[in-house]
Amino acid sequence: MKRLISVALALVMVLCLFTACGKLVCPVGTYKDSTQTSVIELGAYDEKAESGTMKITNTINTDLVYEGTYTLSDNGGDKESSIVTFTQNDGTVTEFVYDSTLDVMQDITSGIAYYGANYVEGEAPAAE
Repeated sequence: MKRLISVALALVMVLCLFTACGKLVCPVGTYKDSTQTSVIELGAYDEKAESGTMKITNTINTDLVYEGTYTLSDNGGDKESSIVTFTQNDGTVTEFVYDSTLDVMQDITSGIAYYGANYVEGEAPAAE
């Protein structure tokens, strides 16, 4: 009986490990640059469609609005970050790296960082 329980427990642990490794980290919410002029809004990620909605606006020039969809991809096996690929409605593509420990998205090309609501300057937010 003890052997059966041990085997069942080991099987559950292995299944949890595979489930945790296969999950992509999703940055749903609002992110702002350090000047708070560029705002990124990410809608919920639909795992079946493998995409979500994304919008970038500017608080100074309200005519600057970029809308489209985003997809997530693995960032080299790192469980705390994902690559966010934003495809605008006109076909323009921008990639961001998202770090869930800091709640920060960074434009890979420009290097501009966008901070989420859980960002704490100088340190990672407390674990949940």
